[in-house]
Amino acid sequence: MVSASAASVSVCLLLLLLGSLMGPVMAEVYFSSLPRNLIVSASPKPGQVLEAGVDNITITWGLNQTLPPNTAAAYKNVKVRLCYAPNSQADRGWRRTTDDLKKDKTCQFGITQQPYSEVNSTFVYSVERSIPTATYFIRVYAVDSSGAVVAYGQTTDAKKKADLFDVVGVTGRHASLDVAAACFSAFSVFSLVFFLVLERKKTKK
Repeated sequence: MVSASAASVSVCLLLLLLGSLMGPVMAEVYFSSLPRNLIVSASPKPGQVLEAGVDNITITWGLNQTLPPNTAAAYKNVKVRLCYAPNSQADRGWRRTTDDLKKDKTCQFGITQQPYSEVNSTFVYSVERSIPTATYFIRVYAVDSSGAVVAYGQTTDAKKKADLFDVVGVTGRHASLDVAAACFSAFSVFSLVFFLVLERKKTKK
């Protein structure tokens, strides 16, 4: 039989192992602690209106060239995301901004994830049909080898008021459906008139 002390040691070792595995995953990262080291630009002009499922966005990002070259030594990947502007978050708790990135709902839509490059990178994003109507900006996160966010950049200012653009979501209706509905309505009216005339003729007979 296994002694109580040996069992206790085994349990302790197991807990330590689980703790070491979960440590990087459970680590909290706060947006306010991140340096804004990346320069990010996007093709939409301020106030421009894009159509979901139709238009594209060209996004470019890279390290701020005024920083020392070794600033990005820990950057392994970048995550590019589409983010809600404050006016599209008001009274919508499911879009709220929280300093804890694990709880933050600002940037819900992933655009691309790529290895970090020392030279500027560009990606063309086709606005997906699932993107809802709202005002947006683009944010890029730099991620280290453990998967933790260590820096960022975005197309707007710190207060998220400048260089914003709008996306008009798909309403669910299509022009062909409207045409079909109009044809059906016209056919219904024609059928009703036809049967009324036919009924009158029968009455006269």
